[in-house]
Amino acid sequence: ALLSHATAMWIMIGTVLMSCWIAASPADAGEALDFVKAMQEQYLQVLRDPTLQSKDKQRELNDRLRDLAMPVLDVEEMAKRALAKHWSLITPAEQTEFIEVFRNYLGASNRLPTRFYTPILVLEREKIEQEFAEVEGYFRLPDKKNAPVVYRLHLVDGTWKVYESSLRGVSSVEVLRAQFTRVIAKSSFRGLINTLRERTEEMEKEIGP
Repeated sequence: ALLSHATAMWIMIGTVLMSCWIAASPADAGEALDFVKAMQEQYLQVLRDPTLQSKDKQRELNDRLRDLAMPVLDVEEMAKRALAKHWSLITPAEQTEFIEVFRNYLGASNRLPTRFYTPILVLEREKIEQEFAEVEGYFRLPDKKNAPVVYRLHLVDGTWKVYESSLRGVSSVEVLRAQFTRVIAKSSFRGLINTLRERTEEMEKEIGP
């Protein structure tokens, strides 16, 4: 179902949430890779917090994880790439509105399921070209079929921000773009705004009090 779940954001943020341990060769480590590794380690600290393990702490746990994830995402860049050609067709006021609605949608999407599996994430290498970087690695799964993951980042005011990631070759931005394009084609840009708001409200209710 269209936007019935946050598929793209489990690619973007779920790759972080699923990680229970990170390995990186010192020879391969670098600035962007170290940033991703530090991001993962912060998640791990929250996931292991003994005060957040009970069911009645699920909302607080998800809020803590959201507060870690959102600052490292370049929401504006993701919004531009997800809307693609439609970005230039809307007014500056609509662009500002979309970024805010999209930010709320991502925040609501950034939540753990009731039960989740935490495979090992191995960070292997980075590639930096001026202000852009890619960090590559893979999830080490029990069936020994590694799942490649790539984080794409760029520098914003001297800080690395994630604007896209892919899991097993599936791009988070491309998934969002396909979904958004379908909604706009069937209704309008305003229809997309309304759909995102509805899904955000639904996901917030699913998390519970």
